[in-house]
Amino acid sequence: MSSDANSERIREKIEATLAKMAESAKQFATRLRHEAGIDMAEMIDPEGEAIMSLVDAEGSAGAMSLAQPIDLITFETWMLGQIGDRDELDLDVNTHHDLWLGLGAWVAETVRERHGAFWLIGGEDPRAWRMGFARVLLEVQPHVFAERLLRSGAGCAKRLIAEIERIRQQHVAADEAEGGTAKDKYQPQHYARLHSVPMAQWMVFDMGRLHGAWTQAPVADLVKIISEAGKRLPPQNAPVVEQVVAAFATLDQALPAAGQITDRHLFEAVAQITSMKRVTGPLAVDVLEKLVLPALHMGAPDKFPPLGDDDVEQVKKGNDLFAVMVDVVPFAHQAEEGGFLGTFAPTDLGTPYPDRSDLQIGKGDWVMVNPARLKPLIEHFDPQKLLTSFEKFVGYVHAQPGVPRAKDVSRGLAETAARALAELKACVVAAAPQGSALVFRLLPPPQ
Repeated sequence: MSSDANSERIREKIEATLAKMAESAKQFATRLRHEAGIDMAEMIDPEGEAIMSLVDAEGSAGAMSLAQPIDLITFETWMLGQIGDRDELDLDVNTHHDLWLGLGAWVAETVRERHGAFWLIGGEDPRAWRMGFARVLLEVQPHVFAERLLRSGAGCAKRLIAEIERIRQQHVAADEAEGGTAKDKYQPQHYARLHSVPMAQWMVFDMGRLHGAWTQAPVADLVKIISEAGKRLPPQNAPVVEQVVAAFATLDQALPAAGQITDRHLFEAVAQITSMKRVTGPLAVDVLEKLVLPALHMGAPDKFPPLGDDDVEQVKKGNDLFAVMVDVVPFAHQAEEGGFLGTFAPTDLGTPYPDRSDLQIGKGDWVMVNPARLKPLIEHFDPQKLLTSFEKFVGYVHAQPGVPRAKDVSRGLAETAARALAELKACVVAAAPQGSALVFRLLPPPQ
């Protein structure tokens, strides 16, 4: 089969799938209206009783926070009633499958019509399908969400309406931040990239506490330390804490864990439960390496060098102007040529693991970096100064002869870099006390 014929076949299949989702959403809403007298459009009206009850509940205490509109109660009763006399959702049962498929399709069609979301379809299972938004970087898995709702039981209607409203509020915030004219910034390739590029993260640990618990304390005491630290974590982390505790059950309780077990993943889990002081949000590693850290070396310049032919060509191609800026402006702080992330020399690196053996960063091993290497670069960093410098660069570029003036200039990358550097600065400060460590790790792409 030719590539053109194959592309046409794929296109037809996707169109048929989208038509099926639209029809499933329509049937779900129609059935709900006829059988329960509920209009879903009214349920998600920002000025409607259902949404307002969520707002009231957030500010209320006691029994008042439990009050819900009768339509919300009726909707939930109807939904859960479709599961019948079985204990839980069973997608092998036709009626259950239709309910799940229709609810997921309704969520998808709602966010598509409201916010211009688009399908990201992969595979045959609807649970693998995602939706992306053009104006905010946010993914939704409608059928995964629908399955979790139907399995969660009481309160599922409230969670459904709250999530739909949360998505709307993110778009409202984006619109307000851009002066009431939020623009489309993200396309399917942006979301595809999120699922193919490893994510990077900075963490700060109290290494004295961690190594004392792992290499000196008896396992029985280590388990107590883990259990006590776990109580301070959000409730959803309880199963993880229980699994970590269970992993030490077969060890000699009177001896330290070091020497009895060398599982790095277990050591990492203990570190995060007992000794983490600070952590940054995950960021695509190529953005960190090619834009964020170079921006740190670049500083916040007021003046800019002449644009070369290659630079002008980048602008003409519509490349992001912050990426052009980082490429054009000379570094105010010298980088480490060939070093780790272009910033750290080999002598700046170490291993946080007690076994002190080789590091395999590409496979997810943590690497300890010297925060002193970053301190002179970042101690005077100001996110607003970087954004102001970017705005000046945009004006500078547009003032050059022969350079087209971009109608819409995205600040997305510049704001991402500013935010990432502000988080890194906080980590460098937190890693300053004796016994603390700044640690870098790679995370697998989100699935």
